[in-house]
Amino acid sequence: MNSQPVLSSRLAFLAAGGATLTIWDPDPFWTWAYEIAIFLLAGILCLKGCAKPRFTGFILVCIPLWGFAQLAFRWSAYRWPTLNASLEVSALGATALVGFVSLRHPSIRASFLTGFVWFGLGLSVVSVLAYFTSPGKILWMFPSAYPDNWGPFPSRNNFAQFLELCFPVALCLTADLGVLPAAAMLTAGLASASRAGAALLLLELLAAIYLLRKDFRRRILPFALAAVVGSGALFDRLKDPDPLKYRREIFQSSIKMIAFHPWRGFGLGTFSTVYPEFARFDIGVEVEHAHNDWLEWAAEGGLPYAALWASLAVLVARPALRSVWGMGVLAVFLHALVDYPFARFGVAAWAFLLIGALLNDC
Repeated sequence: MNSQPVLSSRLAFLAAGGATLTIWDPDPFWTWAYEIAIFLLAGILCLKGCAKPRFTGFILVCIPLWGFAQLAFRWSAYRWPTLNASLEVSALGATALVGFVSLRHPSIRASFLTGFVWFGLGLSVVSVLAYFTSPGKILWMFPSAYPDNWGPFPSRNNFAQFLELCFPVALCLTADLGVLPAAAMLTAGLASASRAGAALLLLELLAAIYLLRKDFRRRILPFALAAVVGSGALFDRLKDPDPLKYRREIFQSSIKMIAFHPWRGFGLGTFSTVYPEFARFDIGVEVEHAHNDWLEWAAEGGLPYAALWASLAVLVARPALRSVWGMGVLAVFLHALVDYPFARFGVAAWAFLLIGALLNDC
């Protein structure tokens, strides 16, 4: 076997893992570090003459090019964040390319996915322990502006989104790794009390039971126990009479932004700059994101840009369901309806590595 895909898969794993462990730190250094690392890795693979994915690859090129087109045609309300956002989306495209090339061979892909499960299991345990034993701190050491920290994750939603990607992989590997990793991830995900995350994790479990039912007939009990143990705090949050409090108003303001520039948008990365002009209310804090990636894509890039993301989701849907381990990509796209998982490399890098791997079956 060629050692190049093995090495590139390990380097990609380290880059994505590093992005996850530093996801809490807003210092742009970590963003630039990931971009440089993944651009170099993708560039080396291209120089080696790797094969490129076909139509889906074209979409992965068009998504970042849209931001650069906005800069070229002066469609951006603020050029600097548009440049940064275009580079970030380009890095995600490069991540998919690295995943496509590095994870093509079944044995390399199996090794990568196994490592992903163990990494996810470790983070699940550490994150839950850190949440209950070091409130207001990241991993017992670093002060945080927010109390809702789960290990390195700055919010319960980011933690749940990471688990949404990892959990289906653990379900697929129960025959080799046992049921403990998947059950622990489900417990941690429910304990995080992310309502959308909990719903999607349970949906993934039901889908896996249906698609892999021969393997799960004797393994239901551990997941039932995991659901009971992890759902205490979740039940309290489900009692909230208005789960879309504040989000509803932000959604409405975002729709007004889209209606103002439906075809070209205000420029990638400019949401927080433009939003105050269209805000319907003021809660005294800066609104950095729309809490809905789909609305934010349409507001910043126009409806064509959001359509490119929708096309990507549709094209990976079939191989994701067929593989089962790739279902997490669809879950994160769904979670993006009420949050912004693609705004941080710590979650998005894993999603695009899996997308790249899935493209081998498109």
